[in-house]
Amino acid sequence: MRTRLVLFDIDGTLIRTGGAGVKAFAQTAEHIFGKPGGTRAMRFHGRTDVSLVREFFRNHGIADTPDSVQQFLDAYVQFLDEQLRHHRGEVCPGIRELLAALGQHAESPVVGLLTGNIRRGAGLKLRAHGLASGFLMGAFGDDHEDRNELARIALARGSALLGDSLVGEEVVVVGDTRADIECARAIGARCIAVATGGETLPSLLEHSPALAVESLAEVSVERIFAVGQYREQSTDWEALYHAGDTRWDKGEAAPGLRDFLRQTPNLAGQRVLVPGCGRGHDARAWAEAGCRVVALDVAPAAISEAQALTPARLETQFECDDFLREGLISEPFDWIFEHTLWCALSPTRRADYVRAVTESVRTGGHYLAINYLQPSDEVGPPFGVTVAELRERWREAFELVRDWVPRSYPSRAGRERMFLWRRRTPKPR
Repeated sequence: MRTRLVLFDIDGTLIRTGGAGVKAFAQTAEHIFGKPGGTRAMRFHGRTDVSLVREFFRNHGIADTPDSVQQFLDAYVQFLDEQLRHHRGEVCPGIRELLAALGQHAESPVVGLLTGNIRRGAGLKLRAHGLASGFLMGAFGDDHEDRNELARIALARGSALLGDSLVGEEVVVVGDTRADIECARAIGARCIAVATGGETLPSLLEHSPALAVESLAEVSVERIFAVGQYREQSTDWEALYHAGDTRWDKGEAAPGLRDFLRQTPNLAGQRVLVPGCGRGHDARAWAEAGCRVVALDVAPAAISEAQALTPARLETQFECDDFLREGLISEPFDWIFEHTLWCALSPTRRADYVRAVTESVRTGGHYLAINYLQPSDEVGPPFGVTVAELRERWREAFELVRDWVPRSYPSRAGRERMFLWRRRTPKPR
């Protein structure tokens, strides 16, 4: 999969203007249309300028005509120019370096803009921050008020520039809001979502971009080219335990699990299965809550260490076995819990895992998972995981009770999501 077109959003992705655009909109509303505070309740992130103007008109009963829209935008550009002269904005981290590297790369992808800003506003903002050059094409807020349509326009313009018909998978969209993720999806493109603008990393991850990062300083040109591509290396879990290379083991039960057990009543006596248990920290937490626990792992060394760490008073049975082995479980459990096991499994085995969980939990029982949301461009394990994939994989056999961002280890903060599923009544065959 070759990356031939890279499209950047502007506000919150390339630059932060310190609110210059929002203030220019407010000035236009007040001084041209006589509505002081008229834009105060409006949400600007991820929107196109034209859609914002039309929302303002609807809110205040102003006639929405081509002339009135143009009047607003003309005045807005004047106020924006003034605001940018006085506002202290900044280029987002890693942007200058990334743009320079893209311009020098041997594969020479076309670098363009995909923004809700009208063309004149985009130019003013980029010039004010020294980023006016290097973008060969773009789709802007005055091309269409719908962002998904802007993505289609950008794809067509990129194709025209290259003299060839681009397909979506050859395009990477870089943006800071869920709207950027959705417009990338509308053309089949991959999206890199960055939490330097309007949304947090957990919020972006909920919408399943190909990659989500705190800052584009974390992203190299090579990573842009690789994003969304699955790569795998073989893993000898037993050898890793013998070598002491168990960096995933934090020496305690997952914080999100501890919180869940503390907040959930009436667990005592219930049967719990913990596949991929490692040294058994999570299994012991369930046992401390009064549950009867069976914990599995494929690495004999992990099971040996788990047994050594577990007090005799806890009702916990550790077994070395492969959870994916058909016919392993004879009596379904009340609960199955996993912590980052899904991301450790090759995507080629995930259908087997869904089958194993479905067969191992009773009707009305629960599957509780702490999933690590991981991009798919990195060599796994851990392998790529998105919220969209998880919901699609489990929805047939399980009802989603709720999902949330749990308390996590510092190194995983914002990248874990907890899902509580209830086993549906099996459909008659």
